[in-house]
Formats: sequence, C-alpha cells, structure tokens
Amino acid sequence: MDSFSVLGVDPGATAAGTLTAATVSGGRALTSSDAGTDVAVVDATYAASASLAVGGTIDVAGTPFQIVGIVASASSSADTAANVYIPLDVAQKLSGAGDVVSTVYVQAGSSDRIAAIQSALTAALPTATVSSQSDLASTVSGSLASASSLITNLGTWLSIIVLVVAVALAVLFTISGISRRTRELGTLKAIGWSNARVVGQVAGESVVQALIGGVIGVALGLIGALIINIIAPTVSASAGATAGRGPGGGGGRGGGSGFGGQLAQTTTEIALHAPLSLWIVGLALVLAVLGGLIAGVFGGWRAARLSPAEALRAVS
Repeated sequence: MDSFSVLGVDPGATAAGTLTAATVSGGRALTSSDAGTDVAVVDATYAASASLAVGGTIDVAGTPFQIVGIVASASSSADTAANVYIPLDVAQKLSGAGDVVSTVYVQAGSSDRIAAIQSALTAALPTATVSSQSDLASTVSGSLASASSLITNLGTWLSIIVLVVAVALAVLFTISGISRRTRELGTLKAIGWSNARVVGQVAGESVVQALIGGVIGVALGLIGALIINIIAPTVSASAGATAGRGPGGGGGRGGGSGFGGQLAQTTTEIALHAPLSLWIVGLALVLAVLGGLIAGVFGGWRAARLSPAEALRAVS
C-alpha cells in the first residue's frame, strides 16, 4: 500500500496558510467553492513519483478525490508540507474528529504588531503553541551557529592532528637521513667538529628545508583558497517548521484513513568562503619553522650520538 500524507486546509484562505508559499505548477489551487467537495491538490514531487496528474483521481480513506491542481514549493530543494491537500471540512468529516483545527495561521497588518499579537494569542490560548517567523529565523540561526561551531571545532582538531603527524614524519625522515649521512658526519667529527656544531649544522639544514616547504605550502594554500572563493561552492541548510497537522494520523492510498501533515522545510543556500589573512599566513610559516626546528633537534641528537669508533669507521 502506497502511504502518503494528507492535510485538510481552508480552501478560502488565500492570504495566509499552508499553501500560500507554494506555487501552482498545473491545474489550479483550491478555492472557496471547493468546500464540501471531493477535490484535491497534490504536491509536485509526490505526483511525479506516483504518476498522478490533473484530472486524475486519488483514493483517500476509501473516497476517490479528483485532482484539480499540482503545487510545488517555492524552494526547488524543499517539499511542501504534505503530499495531498483536501478541503478542511471534508478532511474533518472523513477523519470523524469533528470540527477540530490543529493549526491556525494569523497574518499581522504590520511587522511591528507581530510581537503584540503573539503575546495576546499566547495569553488567550495558554495550551497552544504560538510561533512567528522570528521564531523560525531563530531556529535557523541557531542551527547554522551549531553547525558552524561543529565545523570549526572539527577543523581545529584535524589541523592539530595533521600538524602532529607532519612533525613526527619530519623527525623520522631527519633521523633516517642522519643514518645515511654517517660518513659525512663522521668526517666532520674526525676533523674536529664538536657535537654542538654538528647539532647546529643538522638543525640549521632542517629549519631551512622547513622554511622552503612552508613557503611552498602557503603558496599552494593561497591558490586553493582563491579557487574556493572564485567558485564559491554552496551547501544547503534546512530547518523544519511545523506546517500543521490535521486530525488523526497518516493517510494511506487505497483505503488508508486519517490525516496528517509533515514538516515543511525552509532551505537556505550558504556559499563557502575560505578566509585569507596575514596572521594565518604568518602562523603557517612559524609552525613550519617550528616543526623543522624540532626535527632538526632530534636529528642533531642522533648525529651527536655518533661514537668516535663509528666516526672512524665512517671515514676509513
């Protein structure tokens, strides 16, 4: 059985309501003359998946409804609040719940009266949930802030892990290089170089190599950031807002009973941007030099541990 959601709406409500944000892509919308009649408007996404079209019929709770229109969300990446819309009085009759209304949309004459109207409705209906567009905006902002914080924290820890791994690899490569340079270092010790001078030589080479690598890495990073800023890839952030639930539970095709809405999605497109600043570039260079210095110290320590016998064998 193909299940779908059904929402009963006031067919005469054109100023505010579930379908005011939707656009008619085929047929027509519900009108006040449709009250008490078995007609339906179907969401475009569901209509395409169920092969429904204007002029056809859809079975709701055992009653065939004629499809008079197809509607689509104003946002191309979001669905409407339900799959099927029928007149409110018909939905109440089929569900057997009587004159029950779950969601009432109120439109203020001006934006500066929204807060006062919301307070008045809350006082008059203490058990009802009264929300406004500002509440939805706060939900979206809070969700985006949480996502931004999560991404920032994740990026910070990933950067730390990558930095630690890079320094560890630099130390291993430096020590490995010292093992291959035993003859060279042994010769330097044989001609009178002190351990401090050998350590300084190895550390200096490592720092210079790290600085060169840091400059190359910064250049590649700037190019990558510039490409990201030019392309400006986007991600979609969605927040759910209750568009309304009719009496009963979910509907079903071919004899399913009950009526219910689902969450309407408010989708925002966010363009990704890679910030560029001098302190980030400077910090990258400082970390590169610091990593090279650490690797050089370990490499110098390995070079200083060369015994006189190893030095003599190296130059013999």
